[in-house]
Amino acid sequence: MATEDTILIKIGVSYKEGMTPEELYHATSVSWVIGENRLRSGEIKYYCAVFNNEIKEVYKFTGYEKDLHPDNIGRFILFGEIAEESIRSQILNLNVRDIHRGSGNPIKYVKMENLLTLANNDPETATNDESPTLNHNMLKLLFKRLANEKTEIRTLSTNKPNWITKIDESGLFVETETSRVKFSRGERNKPYALITFDFLLAAWEEFLKVRKAASSDFIETKGRSRFVMAFFNELPFVEKVVIDNIPYISFKEFTTDQLPEANLEQTLELLNEIINQDLDPKLISQKYNDDSIKRLKLRARQGLKVLGFLNEEYRIQKSILDQYINSDDKIEFLSKRILEHSYFSVIYQCLSLLNGVEKADKISFLTEIGMLIVRNSMGTNLMVQSVAQYRTRNMLNWLKETGLVDEEWNVLRNDSINPKYTTSSNVSLVRENLPIYGIIEHINRYIAGKGFYYEKDEIINLFLSLKTKPFVIISGISGTGKTKIVQWFAESVGATEKNGQFSLIPIRPDWNDGSDLLGYVDIKGEFKEGPLTKVIRNAHLNPDLPYFVLLDEMNLARVEYYFSDILSVMESRKWENGGVVSSTLLSSDVYGEDLTLPNNLYIIGTVNMDETTHPFSKKVLDRANTIEFNRVNLGNLAFLTELEEVEPKVIGQDRFASKYLHLKDVYKEDKEIVATATDELVRINESLQLINAHVGYRVRDEICFYLAYNEESSLMTFENALDHCILQKILPRIAGSDTRVEQLLRGLYSLFANQEYEEESQIEMQNAKYPRSAAKVAEMLGRLRNDGFTSFWIS
Repeated sequence: MATEDTILIKIGVSYKEGMTPEELYHATSVSWVIGENRLRSGEIKYYCAVFNNEIKEVYKFTGYEKDLHPDNIGRFILFGEIAEESIRSQILNLNVRDIHRGSGNPIKYVKMENLLTLANNDPETATNDESPTLNHNMLKLLFKRLANEKTEIRTLSTNKPNWITKIDESGLFVETETSRVKFSRGERNKPYALITFDFLLAAWEEFLKVRKAASSDFIETKGRSRFVMAFFNELPFVEKVVIDNIPYISFKEFTTDQLPEANLEQTLELLNEIINQDLDPKLISQKYNDDSIKRLKLRARQGLKVLGFLNEEYRIQKSILDQYINSDDKIEFLSKRILEHSYFSVIYQCLSLLNGVEKADKISFLTEIGMLIVRNSMGTNLMVQSVAQYRTRNMLNWLKETGLVDEEWNVLRNDSINPKYTTSSNVSLVRENLPIYGIIEHINRYIAGKGFYYEKDEIINLFLSLKTKPFVIISGISGTGKTKIVQWFAESVGATEKNGQFSLIPIRPDWNDGSDLLGYVDIKGEFKEGPLTKVIRNAHLNPDLPYFVLLDEMNLARVEYYFSDILSVMESRKWENGGVVSSTLLSSDVYGEDLTLPNNLYIIGTVNMDETTHPFSKKVLDRANTIEFNRVNLGNLAFLTELEEVEPKVIGQDRFASKYLHLKDVYKEDKEIVATATDELVRINESLQLINAHVGYRVRDEICFYLAYNEESSLMTFENALDHCILQKILPRIAGSDTRVEQLLRGLYSLFANQEYEEESQIEMQNAKYPRSAAKVAEMLGRLRNDGFTSFWIS
């Protein structure tokens, strides 16, 4: 009797669209409560990642270790490698709903033989000998979109025109020179013929049967075979061939080794090894002993062949490599290489015709096209569904990473498409998909060109703060450009008042509740929108673009009074179906529909501290990064003569969006950051407890988010990043006049500066661990000594 040798592991929010098997492996293998006796027994052979009741990947079990983190007692980290293709090809995408039914446990033990039996009896995964087909509804839509753009179709043999003069739900209205002449003579009562979509679909099925069709192959639809052939020839994956002077239409054909298998990041990582380490791509099998690493590198090598960096024998194409090395915009270079590849071009042209279609429908249809025109590397059997789906998702990810499509896989670069495939519904703006460091560099240059000088670290800090939490407070003396840095920051990434992505809302001193920002129900029972509600509505309508709101002089009124509802809802954000959602901000009873806080809304408040303004409570400070701008460089006149003004770039929401909402999200990816940051915060908290100013879980979590984002893009050193976090998340909480405050500040100075604080000595920051925080603490100590009271704020 067969044993339960396979584990099914349900994963939830850690699953992301377009994950590679390696990324999915990491998400699946970490910290699961699994019976240790089973793991020790040697019976377990495989484990599977399951999302939405479908097996997304299959791994061969190689070992395990206990998760030693105190919060994960009883949990285990699994080790494995991608299972053999004979297993994967049968059970990938298998629906295991019935096996997991009624089980609240994300872990389920099953027999592999039962999964294989289920797969062989499952109509969704079973193989058959029939030719692949395409979803008729999607094919009809493709016909409709193509006819909209290609209104003149010329026959393949005689080059005579057919004009598509009208399209409706029934089909295409087609006129020819002959039909127009006969109509003008009164020999016909209309100049057109209606070619229905049903007729086109019947012709398509006839084409499918033979895959290479001449006019004589269209038997049931022979009356319009010349138009049908010419029309089908306009599809991105169909081409004309001539045999013995007879025109045929045929499917373009490719093999799986012409489609990338690794993701773009892994492919470029290998490219950098070739450039920087003189790695010979032909010797990868000899260089790497670990099978999983070797397999990853071989997949990446195949991706470099797709891009043209390597030839068929995996030798370096030096001219192309040199062009890449010397290019100023490497993303642009890669996007052009991608679109020069014939199969990528087919996918991209299809996407152009499918603009605005749901993502699920796109991936399904493009997978079917792959199964229709791609064969295995030997050129024999057509690609099976599991392979087609994986390769297609991978290619869509390449297009997204190089800025050719957006998050919904809508085409962004119309200039790169054959004009016959550009649809009128395409997005008009060219959206940039720069890496994070490239975005920072662009913002920095844009602001410098406006005559406002800020250190690059300050731009990095503002970007990371917004990415960590969509609420930032900017403080400083009047005239330091607090408002302008926000405006230029937003404008540099394509967000302006004109397009509605940037809004400045001046705060009035008499605001005392949320209705001043959000709106209210008037005496007639009608809802009157507030200034923020309008922005929220527009942000919901355009989820792939960032929206910035500047609350100018936000502490002229008490922030806790008019902003508390927004702060509370901001804290309610959670993962749901792979996206971030919040609680209701305005209910349907008040607004007419439930209004939530969109994930693409970023709120920045500017503040002054003087006799006309109100201080902040810890509730507000806990929920924001507080950034100071007090330095002014009036002598910076380079922008008048040396610095050219930089054009804005349209940056999508995906570059600003949070990927961490809970500490566990970070811990799964980088345990070391969480551990190191927590150790430092524990030491700081020991001092803060003197005046009950110690930080809680929220502050710890958000500091870890900030540090993780910084680490991912290698923007600053860990100490530099943590220095910013201490300065803007911890020190604003400190205020007072008694000896305990002085004791606290002296202890923090010693911790930050690696030296004791001496009142009369010159402050030296050369050896300081956290120089910004140490300098601020020294300033606060000086204020305490001179004024008898101190706080973070300069008044």
